[in-house]
Amino acid sequence: MRYLALPIAFVLLSLSCGPASAQTPPARPATLAELIATADQRNPSIAAARQAIAAAEARVALARSGRGPTVTASGTAATAGGGTAVTTPSFSSSTSISASYVLYDNGQIGHAVRQAEANLKAARLALEAARQDVANGVAQAYVNLLRAERTVGLREQVMAQSRESLRLAEGQFRAGVVPRSDVVRAQAGLAAAEGELLVARNAVDQAKASLNVVLGQAPPSPVAVAPAPAVPALTIAPAALPALTEERPEVRRALAEIEAAEAALALARASGGLRMTLDGRGTHAFAPSTQTTYSIGTTISFPLSDAGRADAQVAEATATLASVRERIQTTRLTLQQQGFVAYLAILDARARIASARAGLAFAQESLRLAQGRYAAGAGPFLEVVDAQTALVAAEVTLARAEFDELAGVLSLRYALGRSVVDGAI
Repeated sequence: MRYLALPIAFVLLSLSCGPASAQTPPARPATLAELIATADQRNPSIAAARQAIAAAEARVALARSGRGPTVTASGTAATAGGGTAVTTPSFSSSTSISASYVLYDNGQIGHAVRQAEANLKAARLALEAARQDVANGVAQAYVNLLRAERTVGLREQVMAQSRESLRLAEGQFRAGVVPRSDVVRAQAGLAAAEGELLVARNAVDQAKASLNVVLGQAPPSPVAVAPAPAVPALTIAPAALPALTEERPEVRRALAEIEAAEAALALARASGGLRMTLDGRGTHAFAPSTQTTYSIGTTISFPLSDAGRADAQVAEATATLASVRERIQTTRLTLQQQGFVAYLAILDARARIASARAGLAFAQESLRLAQGRYAAGAGPFLEVVDAQTALVAAEVTLARAEFDELAGVLSLRYALGRSVVDGAI
């Protein structure tokens, strides 16, 4: 048994150290800028927008290819025979190259290229809008996580206060100064504080999961955030907000879509016009005899009737253009509303911050006086409980107003099409 002691001790030590070494190391606190940079690389909506740009670039190349010549090479090999015994089978083979070049197409290729280029511009602006949307989502999730963590801190303070109240009530009861009901009330307050702390910690986990989803990673992934940045001064006048929202990528994208719709209408109108192509063909036969032939010619075509297809295409393109022009007005109004709502939210939050700070100072002083009176036996324990509750409510009100101000600043930067990290407001 003495020889087995060392191996057994080694195994027990390995088992005890294993779980600790397998634990995931805590995440380094990330700033808002770092979180947005992570989301820019991982968020699937941004990746999809990048692929849409690649598809739009391919369509531009496809439209431009209509300006170049079309060259085709082909070859044939065939054998033929008759249905009688005296017929001799014959064999033939040849190769040929044909080329075609559009001399005139009533501007169809040019309109198609302009439409594809406008769609490419819209796709690039859609990527910019997607990146701003994701950045705003990250920013709001970041604020929600900070708010949840602040709530945990406040609930931990309540826990400490509840323990101290219980200790004080038990001491007063042992001294015969207060009844047993004060101890029971303090115990109930401590139990309630423990439950509220558990709820607050669960809210932190939920906020981290929401942030991870926006970042493009699994909800249980470890994540930690750095403290909130300083809130800048509000320098923008409300009258300037409508003009500033014109910088949003959604507005510029809508303008690019109007350009694409105009090109589509011009293409539809040109589709029924004259078309002229230059055609060339060279053929070299190997069997049954060797010979080379070539031809060069011009083909002119003009549709006389297409059963109303061209008119229908023009009508569709006209309606699409009108729809896109009306849609940009809705986009502008929506974005302007976002700016005004964020601006007013900042003003409202700052007014509530000033009021909450005054209320917090009053609640702190009220609790101090209530605790002093109770310790001296001159005040009831219920007064202390009420003062603690009022203090917690004042701290929560102040924290909510401060984070509402930060959220409003981030929303206003987003509404103006600026960086949510350091854009001016």
